[in-house]
Amino acid sequence: MSTVLLENGIEKLREQIAPVALDANGSIAISVRTLNQFSVDPETNGGCLLGNRWLCRGGGCLLAAPTGIGKSVFAMQAAILWALERPCFGIRPSGKQRSLIIQAENDDGDIAKMRDGIFRGLNLSAEDRAAACKAIQIVCESSATGERFIELTAEMVAKHKPDLLWIDPLFAYLGDSVNEQKAVSVFLRNGLNPILQAHGCGLILIHHTNKPQSGKEKPKWEAGDHAYLGAGTAEFANWARAVIAIRSLGTHTIFEAVLGKRGKRAGLVDDEGKPRYSFFIKHGATGICWELVADDDLTPQGKTAQPGVEDVFSLIPLKGDISQAKLFNAATKIIGQGRLRNCLKELAEDKKMFIWRTKRSGTGPALSYSRHEQKLL
Repeated sequence: MSTVLLENGIEKLREQIAPVALDANGSIAISVRTLNQFSVDPETNGGCLLGNRWLCRGGGCLLAAPTGIGKSVFAMQAAILWALERPCFGIRPSGKQRSLIIQAENDDGDIAKMRDGIFRGLNLSAEDRAAACKAIQIVCESSATGERFIELTAEMVAKHKPDLLWIDPLFAYLGDSVNEQKAVSVFLRNGLNPILQAHGCGLILIHHTNKPQSGKEKPKWEAGDHAYLGAGTAEFANWARAVIAIRSLGTHTIFEAVLGKRGKRAGLVDDEGKPRYSFFIKHGATGICWELVADDDLTPQGKTAQPGVEDVFSLIPLKGDISQAKLFNAATKIIGQGRLRNCLKELAEDKKMFIWRTKRSGTGPALSYSRHEQKLL
């Protein structure tokens, strides 16, 4: 897409998404249009940045993931690929996207290591590396919050004119509780949205997920649940035009990235051409980067191998028994209590595991588990 065509498209978009202005007397003048006056500019697909209008100019995407797994690496890897007009895990950019990253997570050494690791992991040529570096600008800011951060962001976006603005992480800049819906709405809708709309850029807001209960994330999620993985008020998911959530599957190596909102518009398809709403990723073997999970890492059902009946069975000794307390303590480190009880039930029904009961004075019997039936004296 030519620079002139792109700038014309952005200018059209600004006119469409700026309904509030001031008249000659300084009063608010609200632009009212009839239904037939709305359209999608065919030249820019309505300001599309990523996918099939998965993220457009003036809109925001929430990227939510647990702490410490590599959110910043995922973000930089996506920014690099989209700068080169290449897809990132199947999500295609509409053109070469320039990025402005405002971040407070990483020092200079961390950023350099990520950059070099991603370049090496993606096996980029010297020419591609230079092009990506030119298209991505980074602001390291750790002091501005709230209104001051909004002012800083407005200045930076006006100066550098990115296609994509990245904020990493939200916690560093909100300046209020993430549970306060009013504060979050003011920050997102009244603070950041006008900047995106005035300058025709998209925002990818990097956020942490809630701390998993009992050290394990919710085992069964419905399709729309993943939009609400971000910590705090549901306003984050309500505000976002698109949501991508990275969640742990109980291992340190394989994760699931779920398109929790407007997922079909991201443009991912399976081998049969049907829409996909998630993909599995792992830390790269070469360099600091993310890779798609190969078929060898997946079960035939297409899900990562999870601890199950055989894992629980392996904790039961070949001879004698193991107390309920010891078994539950060992098993819950690899499997949730609900699934543990189901596994024990299955083992008992198959007569591979037996419950021993030992009488105790003044209370119920002590329970233990064995591979053999209890001998009664």
